Amino acid sequence: MELSDILRKRRSIRSFSDARPDPGLVAEVVDRARRAPTAGHAQGIDFLVIDDPSAMADFWSIIEDPDFPTTEEEKLVRPPMVVIVWSDPQRYLARYSAEDKIEFGMNELDAWPVRYWDVDAGMASMQLLLVAIDRGLDTWFFGLGYGEDAVRERFGVPVGRKLCGVIALGYRSADEVPTGSGTTVPRRPLEEQLHRNAW
Repeated sequence: MELSDILRKRRSIRSFSDARPDPGLVAEVVDRARRAPTAGHAQGIDFLVIDDPSAMADFWSIIEDPDFPTTEEEKLVRPPMVVIVWSDPQRYLARYSAEDKIEFGMNELDAWPVRYWDVDAGMASMQLLLVAIDRGLDTWFFGLGYGEDAVRERFGVPVGRKLCGVIALGYRSADEVPTGSGTTVPRRPLEEQLHRNAW
C-alpha cells in the first residue's frame, strides 16, 4: 500500500470484531514503530502489549470511569488487544549526560524546553498506527482519563514511565460505522493551516 493511501485510510475505529491479530504480526508492527526518531537516539519508548483475554478484561475494568460507564453495546465491540505507549525520561537524561551530549546542558528535567520523550512517544505512536494499517489492521488511539495508576500497578509498569496513550489493534467489525469528532467536525482548509515564510 502506498503511504498516501495509508494516510487517507487512517481513522479511529471504535467497533472491532473479536478476531485477534497474530502475535507475530503485532511484534512486527511494534518493531517498526520503535524505529521512530528519538532525541539523541535515546530510544526511551516502551510498548506494553495486552492481548491475553483475562488481562484485557482487567484493563477494561480498571479504566472504567464510573461517571461515564460503558454501554453493553460498546462492550461487545471492544478491540481484542491494546498497545500502551510509555516514555522513559530517565533514558533521555542519561543519554544527555553522556560525554558527546553533556555540553548541551540537558542532563536535568527542567533544562528541556521541549520534552522530547513526549514528542518521541507521539512519533512512535503515529508510526505504529501507520504500520498497523499497512499490515491490514485497524486502530484507535485514545488516552486514559481514569485508572492510570491502577493500570501501572496491575501491569507492573516501572516507576518513572510516562503514559503517551493507548492504541487499540484489531479488525473493524463488519457493520462498523464511522463515529467521533472526525465525522462531525469539518477539517480546516489547508490555507488556514499552511503558512509560508510568515504567519
